[in-house]
Amino acid sequence: MVSKQKKIYLIAKIIIIILFALLVVSVMRVLILCDGLLDYGSIYMLFIRELFFSIGSSIFVIALLYIVMKREIYLINNKVRKYAYTDGLTGLNNRHYLNDFLNKFSSLRKEDTSFAVLFIDIDRFKDVNDRLGHSTGDCILKGLAQHFESLVRPNDILCRYGGEEFVIIYSDISKDDALKKAQQIRTTVQDMLFNCKQESITISIGLSSASRDADINRIIEEADSALYIAKDAGRNCVKVFASEYKN
Repeated sequence: MVSKQKKIYLIAKIIIIILFALLVVSVMRVLILCDGLLDYGSIYMLFIRELFFSIGSSIFVIALLYIVMKREIYLINNKVRKYAYTDGLTGLNNRHYLNDFLNKFSSLRKEDTSFAVLFIDIDRFKDVNDRLGHSTGDCILKGLAQHFESLVRPNDILCRYGGEEFVIIYSDISKDDALKKAQQIRTTVQDMLFNCKQESITISIGLSSASRDADINRIIEEADSALYIAKDAGRNCVKVFASEYKN
C-alpha cells in the first residue's frame, strides 16, 4: 500500500517532470519562432508568452490527470490494502492488519473503557493435517473463521494471527464478560461438526484484560502466556492471565 508521504512524493515528481518537459518544448518553440528576429524585446516577450503557455498547459494536464486517475488510484490503493491486510485462506484480517491496528490503538480508544484480548489455538491441529490432509485442515480453518465472525461485535477486532492461531480484541468490555464470551466460543466450537469429513475439533483460549491506559502489546503477550497455561492444563479450556504467571 502506498503511504501518504509516498503519494505526495510521486505527485510532486510527476508535476516536476511535466513542467520540465513543457519548458523544454517552450524553449524549442521560441528558438524556432525567433529565427531571423534581431529584436531582443520581441524575443523576450515571445519567451514569456511561451513560458505562461507551458505553465497553463501543465496545470491543465495535471488537473486532467487528477480527474481521470483519482478514482482508479483510489480503487487500486484499496485493492492493495485488502491484499496486504487480508488472510488469503479465511478472508479474516491478518497479522499485518493487527500490527497496523496496534500502532493506532491508543488513539482509537474511548476514555474510561476496558478491553480484552483472546488468544485462540486449535488443539492438535497438526494431527488433523497429518491424518486427514491439508485440504481438510484448510476447510476447518475457513469454517472456524466464519464461526468466529458470527460471534464478534462490529467494533471488535478478529484476525488470523498465523497457522491455527486467532486473536480477538474486545473493546469496551469487562473481564467477566470477556470470559463468558471466551467460554461461549470454546463450547460452541467443541459442539461443532465441520463439513470436512465430518470432523470435530477443540480449541484452547488465553485471555487477558486491562483498562484503557494499559499497553495492548503487553496484554497480547499475557493472553499468549495464558494460552500456554491452557495447553498445559489439558487443552479445550480457557485460562485467564494472572500476575503469578510471570514468575
